[in-house]
Amino acid sequence: MLTKINVLIAHFLCILLVATLTGCYIDADDDNDNIDREPPAIPRGVRTITGDEYVRIEWYPNAEFDLEGYTVWRSENNNDFEAISDLPPGTSHYTDRDVRNGRTYYYAVSAYDITGNESELSPENAWDTPRPEGRNVTLDDFQLAPDRSGFDFSHPRKGSIAWDDRTTDVYFGLDTEVNITYLYSDNETAMQDLGYQEDFDGVDVVPEYGYTTLFVEIIEGHIYAIYTPDGNFAKIHVRKLFDDAVVFDWAYQTDPENIQLAPALPVK
Repeated sequence: MLTKINVLIAHFLCILLVATLTGCYIDADDDNDNIDREPPAIPRGVRTITGDEYVRIEWYPNAEFDLEGYTVWRSENNNDFEAISDLPPGTSHYTDRDVRNGRTYYYAVSAYDITGNESELSPENAWDTPRPEGRNVTLDDFQLAPDRSGFDFSHPRKGSIAWDDRTTDVYFGLDTEVNITYLYSDNETAMQDLGYQEDFDGVDVVPEYGYTTLFVEIIEGHIYAIYTPDGNFAKIHVRKLFDDAVVFDWAYQTDPENIQLAPALPVK
């Protein structure tokens, strides 16, 4: 009577005989050669968009069939990157809300596949400095309502203030002699008309140069860059304009000399 061990030996010999007759055999090296060691392509087109206490990171999606997802990385010195989120395939953006206004952050994205292969970090120099913003500020003509005609970008919660307040950056008024509305400065705030834009995000980075002082004609739909006496950049978008009032949206970069406002493209 065949024992259990004999049965197993006979079964193995049959398998070996079939493999010998057919020329089939199993090689451990073949299995190793079939292991996927190729990482996905490095994500491209990484850019950031400035927000108020947030930064949005965007990139072009990868096309690998075995893509498992993406990792978003963040650094505060553009060197020591830490992973802050893992995202599924099909994702091409992430919003980082664990940030502070006025602090600069650098971002990168990597891709990984189902076998654990991971690409290198994206090469774009994608960085951003979130900043405060506000909507629908109304300034009245300083000749008609002097206490509601000025604005201080560094203290926006005060709303409209007096045009001659020592902290006022800009104020509004109509020159009745020429029937033109102006944005004025009486404390060396510099201004520049950046032209008509459909929306608030039409201007991402304001210029460093080309500013004027004293006054600039204000036109509905235009965006104006502001450079305050304390060395901070800002912008306003004129939403509505009347002879006796102006309504605008604003953004103010609390990081001195930083020209990024929103949205911001990678700086080259």
